[in-house]
Amino acid sequence: MNNSNKNIKAIFLVLLGMTVFAFQDTFIKLISTTTNIYLIYFIRSSIGLILIIFYLKYNKIPIILKTYYPVFTLLRVFLFFTGFSAYYFSLSKLSLPLAVTLFFVSPFFTSIFSMLIIKETIGWRRWSAILVGFVGVYLVMNPDFSNFNIYSLFPVMCAICYSFTVVVQKKTSDKDNIFSQILHIYISAMIFSLIIKLSLLNISFDVQTINEFNSLLIDWNIENIVTFTLLICIGLTGVVGFFALFTAYNIGSPASIAPFEYIIIVWALIIGWFLWGETLDLTGFIGLILIVSAGIYTFIRETSLNKKISIDSPLR
Repeated sequence: MNNSNKNIKAIFLVLLGMTVFAFQDTFIKLISTTTNIYLIYFIRSSIGLILIIFYLKYNKIPIILKTYYPVFTLLRVFLFFTGFSAYYFSLSKLSLPLAVTLFFVSPFFTSIFSMLIIKETIGWRRWSAILVGFVGVYLVMNPDFSNFNIYSLFPVMCAICYSFTVVVQKKTSDKDNIFSQILHIYISAMIFSLIIKLSLLNISFDVQTINEFNSLLIDWNIENIVTFTLLICIGLTGVVGFFALFTAYNIGSPASIAPFEYIIIVWALIIGWFLWGETLDLTGFIGLILIVSAGIYTFIRETSLNKKISIDSPLR
């Protein structure tokens, strides 16, 4: 298969992967007010762990849990878990288009962490793109400081944590392979979720706190067959989405396919409007355009400079 055909196939896989992730976020939002976020995280990780073990066994790939970078690995899995806990929680408080759009500040933080951790040089053009991206985030948040929604910061917090893990993953990938790193994320998410559940068992909260953080404090119950089905779908879509993106980035040119990840924002706008009547206002759309434009420019710029951090990994 020539490079052109590989890129076409990779683009299709990216579109598939991000579409699947859009529906995963939708499923999480649908049950986030009645189902504990950490139960969702636990089941999602459990299904992912089972399926990836089957995949490794089927393809006779060794299952390796050992890491050569224990400190970096612990930091990476903790921040990944923390970041996506914040993101999943934000889905119970924000519109789907807003949460998804704000997450896409990731490439800008990835560039910054690349400079700090692996000493990558960032020129004034990429700094300009980063600045434009942050202006876009500000416009999407459209903050009215007399009535600011603090939860709009949570997807940005997720982007910061995720970007850090991407750079750390790149730093440790010389010895820890991708499947080991995925296993670490799934196993640690299950452990962290259980630790949080056990830690909260004997703590009493007042009614206001319970109402505000219901999706974090609610008991681990599966309300009905619909919730059970959606939990299974969340686990399956997580795995399908990952493998679609992983395969795409293995066979295609990252710079050619990465911009197509923004299709998830289109899906978020469509689904958010169709299910909940949610959308962005005019200021939000202007901010979205700035974020996407700056992100695509960052991908193109990194390609021209042969930088491989922001463009080698999918944004999920």
